[in-house]
Amino acid sequence: MKNKKKIYTLGPKGSFHHLSCVEYLGGQQEIEFCESFAGIYEAVQAGHLGWIALYNTLAGVVENHENEINKNFTLLDEMEYEVKLCVCSKPQIKLKDIVKLYSHEKAFGESKRFIAENFPNATLITCSSTSHAADKVSKENELKAGAICHAETASFYGLSIVSSIPNKRKNLTSFGLFAG
Repeated sequence: MKNKKKIYTLGPKGSFHHLSCVEYLGGQQEIEFCESFAGIYEAVQAGHLGWIALYNTLAGVVENHENEINKNFTLLDEMEYEVKLCVCSKPQIKLKDIVKLYSHEKAFGESKRFIAENFPNATLITCSSTSHAADKVSKENELKAGAICHAETASFYGLSIVSSIPNKRKNLTSFGLFAG
């Protein structure tokens, strides 16, 4: 049996990295999750493939990954993935009831107009990914918490979609597949 290379990306399950990688591969086979971008780079140095965000049309360069890849790795392919954000919470919670929002800093940046209009006094809590945010809300004892994430991510964590977050412009993130 031939030993296949695995693709390492930022997790956990339901992250935009995960969802875009599944779309790119046409399924979930051979995807492993890392807790950090450094973990992805280490896996690629060990002979595997990496899947990482490079650029977002609303938020700009993502962590300068493209420069790191061009300097130390080989970019094999790229794919644009449409980022569709929503606010999710535990079932029965209404948008107006949310006083604490969890998300990744990029998602907060991409949603700042929506947040200003709908959550002017909410506490914003930054997480390492939008899927970590959904996981935290699913485990939160306080019912008035919400997460900004992808609708599919909400379903992984048993959350309900409270509102979609409209964009004036198309929100695309370019993801890259790279090797050592």
